[in-house]
Amino acid sequence: MNRSDPFVIERVFAKRRFNARAASLAVVALVAMFGGGTARAQRSDWLDARVTQSTIVDTICVPGYADRVLPSFEMQMHQKDRLLKQRGVDASFGAEYALDHRMPVILGGSPNSPANLDLRRWEGRAGQRRKERLAVYLKRCVCTGDITLKAAQSAITADWPNLYPNLSSLSCKGL
Repeated sequence: MNRSDPFVIERVFAKRRFNARAASLAVVALVAMFGGGTARAQRSDWLDARVTQSTIVDTICVPGYADRVLPSFEMQMHQKDRLLKQRGVDASFGAEYALDHRMPVILGGSPNSPANLDLRRWEGRAGQRRKERLAVYLKRCVCTGDITLKAAQSAITADWPNLYPNLSSLSCKGL
C-alpha cells in the first residue's frame, strides 16, 4: 500500500468523513433520546410560568434577571441546609455542595419551587461549576435567537456532562 497513491489517500479521507458523519449522527441521536420529545425540561413544577419563548426579551434576556427573581441569599442557604439535612449530609461538608436549580433560573426555571431545588457537588464532570457555565452559554444562545428556550431546557436536563464534554468549544449553531 503506497500512502502517496491518490486512491489510498481518498479512502483515508472518505473513512474520516464517514467517522465524522457517524459521530454527528450519534450526537443527534443522543439529543433526540435524552433531550427531545417529552424531556424533563417540561416538568411544570420546575418552570417559571412567566418565562416563555415569547417573553424571553422581558425576562431571562434582561441583564440581572436572576438576581431580581431569586430569593434572598439567607433564604437560599436555609433551603440548602434543609436539603443537606434531608439527604443526611453532615453540615461540615456543606461547602462541597451547591444549591442547584434543576432547571436554571436563567433558562426559565422556577426560582422558588422546592421541586426545582437539589444539591449538586461543585466539582466534577457533572458539577455545579460546569452546569452553570453551560447554562450561561445556553442562555446566550437563546437570547441571540440561535436556539429556542425549549431546546436549551432540553439540553440542560439531558445527559449534559456526556453530551457537552468540552464546554470551551461549543457553538450555538451546533446545538
